[in-house]
Amino acid sequence: MNATVIQTPQLSKGRLILLGMSSVILCISFVMSVFAPFPLALASILYGRGLGVLTGLAGLGITFAFATFLYQDLTLFWFYGCVLIFGLGIAEIVVRNINPIKGIVIFGFAFILAVAGTGTYLLKSKNLTAEQFILQQMELSKDKIEQQKKVIEQSTDKDSIEVLQLLDRPDLLAKELIASFPAYFFMGVFLMLWFNSFLALKSRRLLLSAQDYPYTEKNLLNFKVPFSVIPVLIVGFVLAIWGNSMGNLNWEPVGITIIKCLGIFYFFQGFGVMSDLLTFLGIMGFFRSIMVMIVILMANYLIAAAGLFDNWFDFRKYFVKRKTEE
Repeated sequence: MNATVIQTPQLSKGRLILLGMSSVILCISFVMSVFAPFPLALASILYGRGLGVLTGLAGLGITFAFATFLYQDLTLFWFYGCVLIFGLGIAEIVVRNINPIKGIVIFGFAFILAVAGTGTYLLKSKNLTAEQFILQQMELSKDKIEQQKKVIEQSTDKDSIEVLQLLDRPDLLAKELIASFPAYFFMGVFLMLWFNSFLALKSRRLLLSAQDYPYTEKNLLNFKVPFSVIPVLIVGFVLAIWGNSMGNLNWEPVGITIIKCLGIFYFFQGFGVMSDLLTFLGIMGFFRSIMVMIVILMANYLIAAAGLFDNWFDFRKYFVKRKTEE
């Protein structure tokens, strides 16, 4: 698509409302909620910070009504609060022309530290440990858990028996959640930031094509993890494989957490390599999008592995070499 033929969008109130509603719908959809910050970021980029904030606050009010009266659970409301922070944060990175990689890393770690600090403070103020808090919440949701158990009992999934055993042992479930939550939270934060930043940068370049920008979505595709991180990853593998034999049962989950947290960055690097490979092979358009989605959903670990080994093999240089030869 030639960016020069794309006209600057008409900044009407209707488009602004549509962006706000799109964010809410994506958030409620659960499956596509990872993209919910993008419409808010785009609203702030196109209409300015003030209208972007107002759009996000309106969405926050709508999700509060849904959470209170329909779901009777404020999880959706709190999640949309995070979506709002992400959307406005991404918009600031784009509008201020901050290096997107640097902006994502700083913003992501700041958000994670803020959540961790707030959570620690709240637990201490209530004189509770993380395990006690989880058990308390499970007790409050006892009826919902019982309903979920009935659904799982009728399931033919091979893991359903293990899930039921965990639900019958709240103490074990709490320990599992404590061990796995940090890694999944870390990956979720950076996954949302990276994908929504990519969409925001691409949209600005296309919609506001008359202007020149120092950074585009291509900067995210050229993401490269510093080689100095490799020793930390090796430590993670050692702890994950031999952690239990070292006399401390906590070493294994620590190792797994390190691998997953670093793995998300190698995934981004591998995603860029895969994108260049598809371009080199001439795979474009709808078929390219389908292939990308299939690989992400079914073989994301292969993308991360490609990103890791790219540190030694530099796969892109082979694509360039072949092009030159042709």
